[in-house]
Amino acid sequence: MDELSAKKTIELTADLELMLSCAMRYCMGRRTYIVGSFCSYVESILPDLSIVELERMQKDFDNHSLDVGTGYTTWGDDCDRNEWMSFKKKLDLEIAARSKKI
Repeated sequence: MDELSAKKTIELTADLELMLSCAMRYCMGRRTYIVGSFCSYVESILPDLSIVELERMQKDFDNHSLDVGTGYTTWGDDCDRNEWMSFKKKLDLEIAARSKKI
């Protein structure tokens, strides 16, 4: 396997989860490819994130929704909004699945 195709792994620490939250906050309202890249990446690791991180992302999403409702900000373009709504459904499903296990 060559160096470019080798899959690298990093430990998913509380600090890295916090960095993902910061990335999410940065991406919200953007009108660029970064929204799709963020959502795609985080969706692939949702099962590995702590419940603390999932709930933090859910709260940040809900807070951004409130700001959108006031006209203060937007979800970006329609394609960005669609990415966020799809992400939110998957986030909510992951949280619901975990609450059933308790």
